[in-house]
Amino acid sequence: MRPRNMERRRQRPCCPFSNFPFPVIQQVMCKLWICSLAIALSLYTTTGMAEKSPYDTIEGAASYIAKHQNDDGGWPLIPGAESDVEVTAFAMQALMLKGWGSGSSVIRRGVSYLIKHQKSDGSWNGNAAHTIFAAIALKRAEAVEYWQAQFNGLKWLEEAQRESGSWGREIRQPGNPLYTGAVLTGLGLLDFDRESELVTKAADWLANRINYDGGWSMEQGLRSRSSVMVTSWVLQGLSIAYNIDEQLAWLKQMQNDDGGFGMWKGTPSDPEVTAYAVLALVIGEDPLNADQVALRYLREVQQEDGSFISATPIELKEPTANLQTTCFVLWAIYAEKLKGK
Repeated sequence: MRPRNMERRRQRPCCPFSNFPFPVIQQVMCKLWICSLAIALSLYTTTGMAEKSPYDTIEGAASYIAKHQNDDGGWPLIPGAESDVEVTAFAMQALMLKGWGSGSSVIRRGVSYLIKHQKSDGSWNGNAAHTIFAAIALKRAEAVEYWQAQFNGLKWLEEAQRESGSWGREIRQPGNPLYTGAVLTGLGLLDFDRESELVTKAADWLANRINYDGGWSMEQGLRSRSSVMVTSWVLQGLSIAYNIDEQLAWLKQMQNDDGGFGMWKGTPSDPEVTAYAVLALVIGEDPLNADQVALRYLREVQQEDGSFISATPIELKEPTANLQTTCFVLWAIYAEKLKGK
């Protein structure tokens, strides 16, 4: 009898229901499993319904951009306002990344607007950023008949570069990391010779402007607080000539818990700043997919009309739905395509 009792003890399940007959245990456990499955499915369905798909985000943003083109062929910062050269260049690039053909009437009208507003010196508004973005838009639009306009724009940028290698907002203004990063990024998108003095001098100037904390700001110095926006543009530009792995680590530390990025660590996430960060993370080939987390944040904050709200554009005094931010979100979504040009 003793061996038999010991054997039975070994078979007895070690659980709170061990004193119940086995059919009762089976029924209880089955019901618990069914309840757990029902709860899990309910949570999955609710989450799936709440989260927009990448397709919905893209279609909504592209529709918002396309329908707000002005009669003159340009795009405004705010729907209904006057057309703006820089926003027009952003919008053309966004729609073409989405797949709009260079021969479509929307894109051709945008090309005509840009050509009409180029200054006699080759620049757009005498502004380094406006000029490089307009040149990028014309190239992607395959406006070969306007190759001279692109050439003149690049010639102006060459003349506007300071002896230090930097660019200011305008031709005689002090070197600015944000504008230098944007121009250098654009030269990369235009397949400009990476060994040219124009590129190497700008990259070296930016590399020497790094702050003690590992990022970049508009002003250099021990008291300067590195900015996500400035650092994101600088990293895109520097990637042409430098390995930026260590600096990407600084950028990733700035990511908020919701997946987005604010202008500084701990500040509320902003769609446009987040888009800038995604562009830098993708071009730097971040292996941890911080960009995918950021893109999920962007899907969550898109407005019903497809737009995105931000106060990042300097013309805005408070967060507002605008074309510039919405365009940059599309740029971010298509960052891999943009990197491959």
